[in-house]
Amino acid sequence: MIRVVVADDEYKVCQLICQLIDWEGMGMRLVGTASNGLEALQMIEAEKPDLVLTDIRMPGFDGMELLKRARTINPDMEFIIISGYSHFEYAQTAIRYGVSDYILKPVNKDTLNATLHKVRQRYLEHKTQAEEDLEQQKQEAATQARLREILWQDLETGQIPGNLEAFNEKYRYHFEGGLFQIFLIQADVKENRHLNEDYVSNVMEVLSGKLEGLFERHISPLCIDSEIFYKDRRASGILNYREENGGKLRDALETLISSLSMELHVFEHMRFHLSVGHAVHAVPELARCMEEAKLAMGQRLLIRNNLFLEEVPENAGFEEDSLYQTFSKIARQCLDLQKPEQMEEAVSGLHASALSLGLNGSQMLRLAQDAYRLFLLSSIFQEKFHFADRDGMEAQFYRKAVLCSSRENLFSYLADTCRKNIEETVGWYEAEKMRPINQAKQYIQEHYAESLSLEEVSSQAGFSSSYFSTLFRKETGKNFLEYLTDVRIEEAKRLLRRSGDTIEQIGKAVGMNDYKRFSKTFKKITGISPKEYRNLYS
Repeated sequence: MIRVVVADDEYKVCQLICQLIDWEGMGMRLVGTASNGLEALQMIEAEKPDLVLTDIRMPGFDGMELLKRARTINPDMEFIIISGYSHFEYAQTAIRYGVSDYILKPVNKDTLNATLHKVRQRYLEHKTQAEEDLEQQKQEAATQARLREILWQDLETGQIPGNLEAFNEKYRYHFEGGLFQIFLIQADVKENRHLNEDYVSNVMEVLSGKLEGLFERHISPLCIDSEIFYKDRRASGILNYREENGGKLRDALETLISSLSMELHVFEHMRFHLSVGHAVHAVPELARCMEEAKLAMGQRLLIRNNLFLEEVPENAGFEEDSLYQTFSKIARQCLDLQKPEQMEEAVSGLHASALSLGLNGSQMLRLAQDAYRLFLLSSIFQEKFHFADRDGMEAQFYRKAVLCSSRENLFSYLADTCRKNIEETVGWYEAEKMRPINQAKQYIQEHYAESLSLEEVSSQAGFSSSYFSTLFRKETGKNFLEYLTDVRIEEAKRLLRRSGDTIEQIGKAVGMNDYKRFSKTFKKITGISPKEYRNLYS
């Protein structure tokens, strides 16, 4: 529906316009009327109409001033000017300001209808065009996103086109000769606080809004072509610039991350880092540049309070198999002995080995991730344990591990996660062990009034009667018959307190048909006869 406001200082004219039109039939809705320019502007601000019919001359400020101010609220708002003959020159000026149409007083129904019909037609055409433009923008954005996803995959696999022309054509860039460089921006969480993925995702949404403005202000003017895009809660930038701008661009990137950190200081438990790889002269070398940017970003685990990371470390050589075998052996022992606290010893040893071997930050992150995968795989050899969703647990660990702000926090997170997993799995095992016993208890509760046998109940639990009898006594402290008798006597006590049935009837109701045996058993368990028990509550 087209929302309409009518403004005229002549009350009768205003009412006439309102009454002349079948607004609903016209596909319009009258949302308000005003008697002066000030009221009209307030109504426009409040109701956000699509169309305003206004007199050219009104108290407060006239239709021309109203038009100018309303355009600042909604540039696409339609205006129809209502003018007397003596003010026709104002109407002509209004047309130059983009007024849709004008109507001369006295207002004629046919003229008004025809004018509104034209406005409606124009509005619908404009709306259709706007929807088509929006859909085209969405498609272009989706295409751009796919191209960036392809670019990222190609950088990972080293399948970048060999020449600049093919690169520009494939990814829709306008790169020229000069230097090319990739930078990364990543957030981490101090002291492992708020390792909450939703929280971090919300922070990254705020970051993207701030980053766009800073990027346009500090980076884009120094580049031939540049872009920033987002993947896996990390911002990635690709730059093409003249060699003489290299120094300025390096300083601009450092300024960008400092400014970004200052603007996002409200997130006090988070830090933001920017890393760069070495600039290259040819686009196929961007894959190496990206790998260098990743290595530089990994150093945030080792270098404190450094927002701008440009040092690209070497990968330390070490015997991975022996390191992993030691950790895996201890992990299996922890699982087998059900001692989650010993995982801290295993992780502490892994951390110490990483330091002695001189691993860089990226290698330490990969070491922690591989160690967690080995921990999960170790459970395969333990019958008592069951990690229901190893793939999901591993993926979640990876996502949260990259949020750790130091090597200490990283290995602490590894130890905590392994310990919690063992504790949860021990709980699962105990629950699984009790599940058939609980099923048997439930079956007894539902069928105690019947003639129950050990064979019948053990069959319901899925075990042989001999094994079930042993397991049942171990978990409940009673044999099957003792437990069944306790259930029956408890129900008999309830009936003795609340029902008027005879003691013999109550005995039969709980599955003990022999009156003398029922009375004897009741007294043996409670210390008094059924009759004495009833008298206590009568």
